[in-house]
Amino acid sequence: MTNTEWQLSGNMAERYEEYLVPVIFAPWANDVIVRADLASGDSLLDLACGTGIVARLAAQSGVTATGGDINLGMLAVAKERSAGLDATFHSADAQRLPFDDESFDVVICQQGLQFFPDKLGALSECLRVIKPGGQAVFCTARGLEENPLMQAQVTAFGRHFGEETTGAIRAVCGFPDPDEMRSVFEGAGFGQVAVEKVVLDLEAEDGSAFVNGLMMATPVADRIAAMTPADRATLHDDILKGFGTWYDGSALRFPHSANVVLASRSA
Repeated sequence: MTNTEWQLSGNMAERYEEYLVPVIFAPWANDVIVRADLASGDSLLDLACGTGIVARLAAQSGVTATGGDINLGMLAVAKERSAGLDATFHSADAQRLPFDDESFDVVICQQGLQFFPDKLGALSECLRVIKPGGQAVFCTARGLEENPLMQAQVTAFGRHFGEETTGAIRAVCGFPDPDEMRSVFEGAGFGQVAVEKVVLDLEAEDGSAFVNGLMMATPVADRIAAMTPADRATLHDDILKGFGTWYDGSALRFPHSANVVLASRSA
């Protein structure tokens, strides 16, 4: 794994589901699902699905959902959490999707595009598997300066482990330019490409517990686990301090800023 990749192994995927999904990814999943205007019976691809929160929520509304990701640990959690839902999960590289042409009404990708090495190739693959008249809805974080969640981690991890360990967190905010996003979608052949800045106000009622979970659901979790209890507590406190006034001593309430793209395939 390079320092700009975000891959979690073992029970880190379970921690991701327990701590990060309720606070971060479920609110964004609800937002992009509404924007996609999915109807019962529609077919959805949740690309770079992680533990499948988009697919799972959509399936609860009668959508036939498919999730794809390269991380087997994430997929295992997704499958476990989707029991009884019309949702299936597959190992899938965004640049070589294992699905037939024109398979889905909608493709949603929440916080995945910034990690694709070949963005144009991945979006061309998305266009291929979308039915004529279908659409793509993508959500990608804006810059570090607009996202205290990532900025607090970068500052603390850099101080404790060195700047070379912050690449994976920085990469979350590594594709923030809306004009570049519009250009790559248009280059892949999408039409009616609209990019909107969206800011959600996220909340962790127990900010301290959230940061404890957050630390152990990042690519540097192994290094954190190897710290002494005192050093780990200092890191925890440094991350909380990094949120500044967004932490009130109990709860964390902070803005999370992203570009949301809606794009269509011509009928």
